[in-house]
Amino acid sequence: MDKKILAVILAAVVIVAAVAVYFALNNNGGGNDDKKDYVSLGLTNNFFPDHTCCVIAANYNYLQNNAEGAEKFLAGYYDAVKFVENSINNPSSDDYKWLVSFSKTKVPGLNDQEVKDALTNISYLYADGNNGNLSSLKSDIASLVGGLKDVGALQKEITDPASFANNFVNDTYMKTAIEDKDSLKPGTATVKVAVISGDIHQIAVHVGIEKGMFRDYGVTVEISNATNGGGIATSLINGDAQLGFLGAPPATINMINFGYVDSESVKDTSKAFNLVARVNSEGSGLYINAKVLDNPNASVLKRNGTEFFSNIGEAYTVGPANAKAWGGLVYGTPGTTSIQHIQLLTLAKDMGLKVKQYMVGDSISSDTLYWITNLANFQTITGDKTINAGIIWEPQFQRVIQES
Repeated sequence: MDKKILAVILAAVVIVAAVAVYFALNNNGGGNDDKKDYVSLGLTNNFFPDHTCCVIAANYNYLQNNAEGAEKFLAGYYDAVKFVENSINNPSSDDYKWLVSFSKTKVPGLNDQEVKDALTNISYLYADGNNGNLSSLKSDIASLVGGLKDVGALQKEITDPASFANNFVNDTYMKTAIEDKDSLKPGTATVKVAVISGDIHQIAVHVGIEKGMFRDYGVTVEISNATNGGGIATSLINGDAQLGFLGAPPATINMINFGYVDSESVKDTSKAFNLVARVNSEGSGLYINAKVLDNPNASVLKRNGTEFFSNIGEAYTVGPANAKAWGGLVYGTPGTTSIQHIQLLTLAKDMGLKVKQYMVGDSISSDTLYWITNLANFQTITGDKTINAGIIWEPQFQRVIQES
C-alpha cells in the first residue's frame, strides 16, 4: 500500500478514536465533573397534596378606595382562568395549541413538551367555589401560620390564627366580580399588577391581557415584574403595585413579621394587603443530581442505602427513617420566604434534620440539610456547581430535569 495512503488512513483512525473518546467522556459522566444531570425527586403535589400555592393580594387602602377597579380586574381574571382551564382540558383544541405557544413567549427558552408538562402539573384557580368564596383559603392560611412558626419563619406571635386569616383573606371582591360581571363592564380603570417573571403559574393574567378579557371590563393592566414572592410583597407594601401575584407563605410572613395584620385587625392600612383570590395550587418540584444517588434509574430513589420517601400511590411521606438520604446535601430554593423554601424546611423538620444556610468552606454534616437561596431559574440552578438538589416552581422545574 502507498505510504501516503496509509498515513491518511492512520490519521483518520486516530481522529475517529479521539471523537469516540470525547463523546464517551462527555455522555457517560467520565472526565466531566461539571455536568449536572438532575432528575425528579417528586412533585410538591406528591409531598403536599392540594397545597395552596399562589394567591392574588391587593393593597388594603386601594381596595377600600377603588373596590370597583379591583372587581373589574378580578372579573377579567376569572374569564382568563376559565379559558386556561378549558384549554388544558381539551389538548386537541386550537385554544390549547395557542396556550402552549403563548406560554413560550412569556417564559423564553421552553420547548413544547416542557410547557405541556408544566401546565399539567398546575391546578389553575380563582377561588374555592363557583361563587368566588375563599373559605378553604382562610383555613389554609390559619394552618400555614402554625407551619411557619414551626420552621422559625415568624418573628411575631399570632395568638389566634383563624382570626388572623379572617382579617387577611377577603373574598368580597371576587364574589362581586363573578356575581355582577355584566354590571362591571361600563367605565374604565387602570390597575398596576406585580407578577413573578418566568412563572407559568401566573399565565392566566397574561392570557387575559392578550385575549382582551380585562379590556372587556374597561381595565388597563400595567404589569411589573419581580424575581420571587418576596419582591412582589415589597411592591405591594411600598405602593409600587396595587395587586400582586405571589405565594401564600411570603404574603403571610410579610404581614405578620411587619405587624401590618394580626389576630385583632389590620394595623397599618397603608402597608397592609388582603388576599382576594387564588391563583393555583401545587405546581413545583424537587430535583436532585443523579451523581449522589445509589441508582438514578430506580423506581424509588435512594442515597446511602436509604429511600428518600415512602409512597402510597401518589402520596409521598418522609420521616426520621429517610433522614440519611436527605442529610448532608446542599439544596437550592427561590427565596427564604418562598413556598418552596418553607416546604423544604418542613420536610427537614419531619425528618428531624437540622437546617443551615450553606456557606463556601462549610464542613458538611450528615445530620443537616443545607440550603442556598435566590436560585429562581434554570440558568442559575444548573450553573451553580455547589448545589446537589433543590426545589423550584414550574416551568423551571421542567427545564432542570429535561435539559440539565
